[in-house]
Amino acid sequence: MKLLYDLSATQPNLSGKRHGGGRYGEIILLRMVGRGVKFGCFYDGSKWLNPEIREACERGGIMMHDVYGSSVERIVSEYGYTRIYSCLPSKRLPLLTCCEVYGTVHGLRDFETPYDSIFYHYRHSAKEWMKYLVKKMLLPWYRYHCFRGYSCYFNTSFRLITVSEHSRFAFLSFFPELKEDQMRVYYSPNTSSLEKLERNPNAPRYFLAVSGNRWEKNNLRAMMAFDRLVSAGRLPQDIRMVVTGTHGNSFRYRLQNPSRFSFLGYVDDDVLERLYADAFVFVYPSLNEGFGYPPIEAMRYGVPVIASPLSSMAEICAGGVLYFNPFSVEEIMNRMMMIIQPEVYNEYVHKGLEQYQRIVERQQKDLDGVIDYIMEVV
Repeated sequence: MKLLYDLSATQPNLSGKRHGGGRYGEIILLRMVGRGVKFGCFYDGSKWLNPEIREACERGGIMMHDVYGSSVERIVSEYGYTRIYSCLPSKRLPLLTCCEVYGTVHGLRDFETPYDSIFYHYRHSAKEWMKYLVKKMLLPWYRYHCFRGYSCYFNTSFRLITVSEHSRFAFLSFFPELKEDQMRVYYSPNTSSLEKLERNPNAPRYFLAVSGNRWEKNNLRAMMAFDRLVSAGRLPQDIRMVVTGTHGNSFRYRLQNPSRFSFLGYVDDDVLERLYADAFVFVYPSLNEGFGYPPIEAMRYGVPVIASPLSSMAEICAGGVLYFNPFSVEEIMNRMMMIIQPEVYNEYVHKGLEQYQRIVERQQKDLDGVIDYIMEVV
């Protein structure tokens, strides 16, 4: 068996320069190189590629093929690859007949969370508005369209991997024809590749939210909750809210207390790591997750987390976070006030650290498990 790794799936996509699925693929690749696994990979030379990954491939003697101006089929044929693995397989990869295809499909957001009213409070392009209205007004047609798109993953020659028990049972719920033995579940690998930082005891206190530009992450409801609490005088004056992924121009909603918010836009991994390390509270009101990295990253530093329990969140975070109804601004306000009470705060510091350790143990086991599965000779 000769493996070709889809490195293009780790490059920038519609979710941004850095995205969870891409980071997932990078961690698997780095572990494979570290284990001395020999394989080739393909990438798109017209897009940014993480220098760390390029260096790891060069260090490990991994042959890199630029697919820009070429094709996967041509690379497979010319170099004799017999299997492809992708961390985010495009719909065309499972249809290839020139080799086996293994791929990780992280979740079913198109089916589970096709739309939500919070969308109206974000700024979007005309194209995004049209897509949203089609989903909302023609949901049965949209789901049928999605069903046809996902059907390629149920090809008997495609080996489907997913990242949580929630995602596995979501597939079985929406696609009754899918057999349980057609899927393997391996938890998403730990992304905390940086050395753990020391928390700064003198850092200002802030609630941290990430991916602020994406409506499905639902951070605007958390911002509205924080804004109302500030207006009502319910929060100490030294507590701010820091939001990454937007410069504050993603929203139609007008904040009443803009001076209490900091919008940082896209931040590099080292900056984000420092933000996690020094946060006072982490807020994650996401409406859908296949796995859900950010709360785990915060719990690593003993940062109390308040979060949505939807989709995979309750499975991954278990009792380590304080949950709220993500559709209720009032309940998010409730939890923001609750978590800053000293007894509750300290309770979730400890609960979060304990849950982080449990998840890391599973992640470490599953990282080698998924590589063994990808490399197995069937």
